[in-house]
Amino acid sequence: MPTFHSGSKYGIDTTSTSSNVNAMNNFLCSWINFLKPHWVAPTLREFKRRKDVEDDRNGGPKIFHRSTFLEWLFIIIYAVSMAWNYDAEIFAFSNRLGEKFNDSTLRTALTHKSYIERETVRLSAIGVDTNLQLQDNEDLATAGGEMISKFVNGYLRAVFTRVPEELIVAMHDFLTSTSNLEIVAKHIGLGDLMLCSDFPCKSETYVKSFKAVVAALAESSGEERARIFVQDLVVTQLYGLDINELWNPADPVGNLTAILKREGKAEPEFRLIKQSGSNSILAVYYVGVYSDKNFIAEGAGESLEIAKEMAAREALKHFFNTEDSMKALPFGRQLKDIQSKIAQLENQPNLPLSKWISDKVTSAVH
Repeated sequence: MPTFHSGSKYGIDTTSTSSNVNAMNNFLCSWINFLKPHWVAPTLREFKRRKDVEDDRNGGPKIFHRSTFLEWLFIIIYAVSMAWNYDAEIFAFSNRLGEKFNDSTLRTALTHKSYIERETVRLSAIGVDTNLQLQDNEDLATAGGEMISKFVNGYLRAVFTRVPEELIVAMHDFLTSTSNLEIVAKHIGLGDLMLCSDFPCKSETYVKSFKAVVAALAESSGEERARIFVQDLVVTQLYGLDINELWNPADPVGNLTAILKREGKAEPEFRLIKQSGSNSILAVYYVGVYSDKNFIAEGAGESLEIAKEMAAREALKHFFNTEDSMKALPFGRQLKDIQSKIAQLENQPNLPLSKWISDKVTSAVH
């Protein structure tokens, strides 16, 4: 009977063979590293150092548009491939967002006026017909900006029913600011789809394109889909944010006194609850605010005046339902039952703080 080795499937001992192959590979790798010219590593380090110096002078590394990566191809092949790739990118963008866009409207929303002007000049220089049959996104951006403002106001007024209009305006201005909309536009990938003359794209270009996309969605799928789109992408930037930091009402003690008086309650009474380090630079005072001997809120500060003001601010949070322990903001499916209310309140502002002082609080609740 023939004897078979355990390391082989076909009766061949492969254990020693594999070990020999590994030894040979290690030997060759060591010789390749030894024969590698010693000037390579220092040269690469010097190139890296010079590149870092140049990037520091230019304010960071130069960013290239993704489409420029194919410029090594022949001109005809490049033109054909880029046309096909842009169609694919437009299709992928719509599906990535889960929205249905009219193709021509979406292309218009992503076409900046500067791109048309640049291409017109370039074609004129080489004697080609400059009738590009392209439309810029100026009109769509204007309409989209109005929609975003309206949708944001509707959501804020439907969720924050007891908040003065001044705080609604502060939250609205934060959500519709250029910096916030630019962040949203970058996160959904507009940077590689916008047709514009400047790259890296300016903040205004990002914002204008995003507003145009909102208008294009409303035109393609209806205003309701655009409203949900803005709620999911723009309004969600409030998540985890202390909204009370966006608005600082003047004279919080006076406002608190007027609100308590209107409700038929006694004027606020501020009492020192506790203090620490009063004779040092790290002094802290805790002041509580009471009305009719009922505790309302407390605040802390490095002086009695500051602690009194902070306590009044905390009491206003209590009246406006914006305490730190407030209920989490509703998003997504949680808004399904109040979408009609949101649409109704888009053009119906909350009461300003001045009327909160003079009118009944119940009139501020929608």
